[in-house]
Parts: sequence; structure tokens; C-alpha cells
Amino acid sequence: MVRTLVRLVILGLLLHAAVRIVPEFWHYLQFKDAVVEVASYPGRRTNDQLRARIAELADENQVPIVADDIAVSRQGDRVLVSTAWTAQLEYIPRRYYPYDFIIDVEGRPERFNGF
Repeated sequence: MVRTLVRLVILGLLLHAAVRIVPEFWHYLQFKDAVVEVASYPGRRTNDQLRARIAELADENQVPIVADDIAVSRQGDRVLVSTAWTAQLEYIPRRYYPYDFIIDVEGRPERFNGF
């Protein structure tokens, strides 16, 4: 009886952690993938236009950053994007732990000269 109760409590804690934490990492991965795409195919956009587009993507993916939190620079034909934010993850009910999400992306250069 006690063993079953302990197992249920542990299962409940694991489910709680999964429901509270997995969406944060899912949004992070979706946002990072979108940032890689923007950095890889910048077109003729300026750094400010790229920063604004990345801020729009952050809003779409429920990432709590604004354009001022995004650093965009260029090295030749490559675009470098850096940003970070801290989320409060709830592993245990009512216990929050800070977790730093960091994105440092270097856009992939075009292959075969855009062919």
C-alpha cells in the first residue's frame, strides 16, 4: 500500500515536471530553428531588419525577448545571431529554478553560389 502510494507520488511529480518544462524547451527549439533559417538566408536585409524579424519570431514562439536583446553581426557573407533569456522552470510544484536559454547561431553560407 505504502509502496504504491510512493510510486503514485513520484509519477505525479514526473508528470508535473514534464507538463511544466517540456513546453519551454519545445519553444526554445522551434525558435532556434527559425533563427538558424533567418541567419542562413538573410537576403539583402540589414542587421536591423534581421533583428526585427527575429523579434517577430520570438513573439510567435512565445520566447520572452525583444529586439534590444538580440545581437546581429556579419563576418563577410555569414550572419551571426546571439540572444539569451532566463526562464523559471518548475520541476517541483511551487519550486522555481532559473534556467538560461542561450542561442548563438552562425548562418550557413549558400552552397553552389545560390544555384
